[in-house]
Amino acid sequence: MTTTSPPPRQPRWRRHAAAGLLTALTLAATALPQPATAAPGPAADAPTALAAATPDGFATVNALGQNGTTGGAGGPVVTVTTAAQFLDYISRPGPYVVQVSGTINLPTGANDGMHNVASDKTIVGLGANATLSGGGLNIGLPVDDDVTSPPANAVHNIIIRNLHITGATDDLINVQMFSHHIWIDHNEFSNGDDGAVDIKRGSDFVTVSWNHFHDHDKTLLLGHDDDNAAQDVGRLRVTYHHNYFNASDQRNPRVRFSALAHVYNNYYYDNSYGVASTNDSAVLLENNYFYSVNNPGRVDFSGPLGRIVQRGNILVDCNHAIETRGTVPDPRTYYPYTLDPAADVPTIVPAGAGVGRISPTATSTLTAGPGITAQPDGFASVNALGQNGTTGGLGGPVVTATNANDFLDYIDTVGPMIIQVTGRIQISSKQGVRPNKTIIGVGNAEITGGGLDFYRSYNVIVRNINFTDAEDDAINVGQNSHHIWIDHNRFAGAVDGSVDVVRGADYVTVSWNHFDHSDKSMLIGHSDGSGSTDIGHLKVSIHHNFFDNSRQRHPRIRFAEPVHVYNNYFLGNALYGVASTENAGVVVEGNYFRDVPHPMYSASGYADSGPGRAVQRNNVFVNSGTPETAGTVTEPRTYYPYTLDPAANVPALVTAGAGVGRI
Repeated sequence: MTTTSPPPRQPRWRRHAAAGLLTALTLAATALPQPATAAPGPAADAPTALAAATPDGFATVNALGQNGTTGGAGGPVVTVTTAAQFLDYISRPGPYVVQVSGTINLPTGANDGMHNVASDKTIVGLGANATLSGGGLNIGLPVDDDVTSPPANAVHNIIIRNLHITGATDDLINVQMFSHHIWIDHNEFSNGDDGAVDIKRGSDFVTVSWNHFHDHDKTLLLGHDDDNAAQDVGRLRVTYHHNYFNASDQRNPRVRFSALAHVYNNYYYDNSYGVASTNDSAVLLENNYFYSVNNPGRVDFSGPLGRIVQRGNILVDCNHAIETRGTVPDPRTYYPYTLDPAADVPTIVPAGAGVGRISPTATSTLTAGPGITAQPDGFASVNALGQNGTTGGLGGPVVTATNANDFLDYIDTVGPMIIQVTGRIQISSKQGVRPNKTIIGVGNAEITGGGLDFYRSYNVIVRNINFTDAEDDAINVGQNSHHIWIDHNRFAGAVDGSVDVVRGADYVTVSWNHFDHSDKSMLIGHSDGSGSTDIGHLKVSIHHNFFDNSRQRHPRIRFAEPVHVYNNYFLGNALYGVASTENAGVVVEGNYFRDVPHPMYSASGYADSGPGRAVQRNNVFVNSGTPETAGTVTEPRTYYPYTLDPAANVPALVTAGAGVGRI
């Protein structure tokens, strides 16, 4: 949630402040023009500020062996709804994108409610109401005063976005012990017992941006205490920009020893003081807007004097000027930046800061692991039939289904949607999926008992799901459906087909799936009598799948051209590998066949179906029969580019990368 500025009121500091206000005061030689109203709040229809997809400021700097801040990019994307799930994933080694759904109440216990975050994590709230309550996040190793330089195992590369963090019994976020490359962006902080975001004990290269701080006392501490110079001097480089300090009483921030704190384009509203620089800290204050702040900037505070350079700030109804002293480094020696006019800050910051201003999606970071791509390849990538490739639910809301009712409701919703499946969902029969959907499993997700049916559907992605014991087909792509990507799933126990593509369907890619001891793995073309529907359609790419002791149909093809079967691992397929019939055209290349008595049928047809065409090249056959080939087939490269892996590498590559848990 975001809270608009209240109408002008008696500031809390006036109970103790001396009379005599300095209105619209700046320390430049010429006063800047002041806005029309003394206490501007955001209009109800103020435009939402654009949310950067990548950090800026100090979090972008290439230093300490870390080139910028990427968080969990490249790791698994998981959605958590309980404290146990959340604490498990944030503490795991390696990159993770941890999406928080709903409210999670964190325990307190012996650690006073502070919970450790391991390196290489993105923690992001889904929607506008994701909340962490009752506990805080600790980013850093345990305190050790004897460590005075960054250790090799310092916590690093963490992104925290779009969360309301509230009610902690200690700090809401604590960054300590030489942690570095941290981006804290578009969050809401309130009602913590100590600091909202404290950064201390040698931490470095941090950006705190577009956050909303309210109903909180000690907001931002930068530098632990006056005796911590050994760890802090030359470090604590932090960028604070476009934050909304909405009646957050003090420490916005309070700074000790910092090599440079860059504080720009923030909106200060009714604070006892804004920024305090002590212990020779270097603070640059520019283009901020201070309304009703008793002391906007101080260098003569508690402890040794600090340094402040100020420029371009606007002060309205403030009791004191910004205190200045000394010189500070230029932030542009570290990173580029662009200032917004200070007069615009009271409008753009309340409109853009806080939660609900960004739209995280589950597909944006699925980029790691063997053969993983964020977008499909093969026929699902082709621009045809009014659809330029396959994007699924991209741009739609991200929802999580944990039960059959929710799942069936979501797949039947009109419009784009990313549907994350958690746990085991029991369905029956074949359930229709509307266009523009991404259906993606989180962790070891399972759909059992029934399957998915595509009837005149299009632009659908299905990934990372165990399909088990379907009473008919596990997935049926039919009736002119097109642009379907079926990737990194596992199929087992279906009574009929695992993946059938029939009745004029087109532009389908089936990639990196594990067909685990299935019977009828894949049918392309419904029957010998469906030529009028199927000829000129059924273009399918089948690559890097593991046909693991699956019995037949890898695939069985009628009428289609071309079907492109490449870099698959065929192991122990008792009846056959590929069957091309009814004049279908298939290119079979770069595959590895082991213990397959009949790798390919074509010239002789199969069962009651007439002959088809098949071209085979660069395949490896081990303890397998002779492939049957016939005729010529349209080259897949007339539709899309592709690169073959060496067939000899396929068993290792495919078994390592195919199936669930690889994205």
